[in-house]
Amino acid sequence: MNEAQWWVFLPACIGMNFFPGPNNLIALVHGTRVGITASSIAGLARLPVMVVMLVLLAIGLEALLAMSENAFYMMRFAGAAYLLYMAWQTLSARVNFSGVDGNQSNMWAMVKAEALIASTNPKLILIFTAFFPQFIQPTEPVAPQVAVMGGTFILIEIAAIVAYASGGKGLQRMLSKDDNAKWLARFTALALAAAAGLILMP
Repeated sequence: MNEAQWWVFLPACIGMNFFPGPNNLIALVHGTRVGITASSIAGLARLPVMVVMLVLLAIGLEALLAMSENAFYMMRFAGAAYLLYMAWQTLSARVNFSGVDGNQSNMWAMVKAEALIASTNPKLILIFTAFFPQFIQPTEPVAPQVAVMGGTFILIEIAAIVAYASGGKGLQRMLSKDDNAKWLARFTALALAAAAGLILMP
């Protein structure tokens, strides 16, 4: 991953991390119930799940490159196609608070909820397997590149956790308005499309 690629990676990361998915919404609801600190601490429980996924990703990409560089490039093209599909889906997505169970007030229950949502969220798995490989340079060691991208992703995720945990009722009202949700969706879709377009660059 070179510097130019990182500057494309960064806004796409911000869009995906801050988009109101299940983990962010539950952090927001917990924040309104138990406060910023407890909700933020509980939200950190999703990070070890992400670290495990990133380690598995690095191992899998190393194995794929060792097997065939052509297979790696086929995976990148498939990932680019999926990113375009995600961008299209994002434009029609709706923020759904009704599907979020935020009744937990016990810290351990909130931690388990955050970790469970992260580990069973297929979109998170696909983000790593479809999004990250777009920025991998196959001629360079894979693990350091995944570490840079993973570190960037996790730092932005921490910012998203705190932002949603501290958002309170005001953020809930803002996300419930169609116009605000549409602008966030457009930014995320544009960032994902830009990341997918990177594959076409020489």
